[in-house]
Amino acid sequence: MHRCLMATVGRERTGWVSVQLLLDRFARRDLAVKLDTTRNGATQSILLDRIQLDRLIYELTYARLLMMTKGQTPEEHDGYR
Repeated sequence: MHRCLMATVGRERTGWVSVQLLLDRFARRDLAVKLDTTRNGATQSILLDRIQLDRLIYELTYARLLMMTKGQTPEEHDGYR
């Protein structure tokens, strides 16, 4: 197993999220993303396949959009009702 493209995001008191792309050198399984979350010294790991990763990216993108529009949905922000 080979790891690459590691990124860590977080703050000291709220916890950390680390993301790694896992590559199998012998191609026995598909690519996966390993997501480690650390809070209060405890770490949990999960492996995400492509579908789960797409869903996570969608949800994070939507949450970012809501933050940018100060909590309004895109429809409310654009004036549609």
